[in-house]
Amino acid sequence: MMAVDSLSNICASLVATYADHFHKDIIALPVHIKDRLVRIMTSHGTVTDLNISQLLHAGIHKLDLQNCPVSDSALRQIHCPELRTILLRGCLSISSEGVGALASSCPRLQVVDLTECAGVADRGVLALARCCPALQVLSLGDCPTVGDASLLALAGSCGLLHSLYLSGTQVTDVGVTGLATGLCSNNLKELQLARCSNLTDRAVTAVLTHCPNIRIFNFHGCPHITGALPQSVASLSSVVTL
Repeated sequence: MMAVDSLSNICASLVATYADHFHKDIIALPVHIKDRLVRIMTSHGTVTDLNISQLLHAGIHKLDLQNCPVSDSALRQIHCPELRTILLRGCLSISSEGVGALASSCPRLQVVDLTECAGVADRGVLALARCCPALQVLSLGDCPTVGDASLLALAGSCGLLHSLYLSGTQVTDVGVTGLATGLCSNNLKELQLARCSNLTDRAVTAVLTHCPNIRIFNFHGCPHITGALPQSVASLSSVVTL
């Protein structure tokens, strides 16, 4: 049995290495073999716009593309209604258009990492909020054009959201206050707002007042936040990272 497993692993590695030569063959492979190929190829960064549709299947739960040269074209080919987690950190060729297509095809998404995806703006996040109400973890760190519209959409649709990463975005007190008083206010446990230059103490007060389960709250490098909290929330300041 060990010899059979070893042979199977060798074959999978070879197919993964030369995937572009086996498009038609990969499509017909059983699901468990496709899952193995996806694990190998995502770790090697060899999933591309050209081969992704052959590799995926409707039942896949997690997809890590953060080392892969994918664009909006790849996201439009992901038709996986059971997909729960997708990691796209640093995928510079994707935009709001691709994220919108992904959201409409994968409504059960719970974890989405778009860190450093500079082409993703509010329009993409609005699509996620509208199509994926089960979102729990969303990273938009260093997406420089994401702003209040994203936060207000998430506040109105995603009540299960517990971890949100927004460092280096354009959010203001209006958006953060809307989030803090929205559907996820009781579930929110982590909020990263480092280097958000538009925020003031008002945003900090709103979060500490309305989010009773917040445990990690980072606004390091926000020049207009003084940390001078009202007495009513001063006792909660231990969760804050200045």
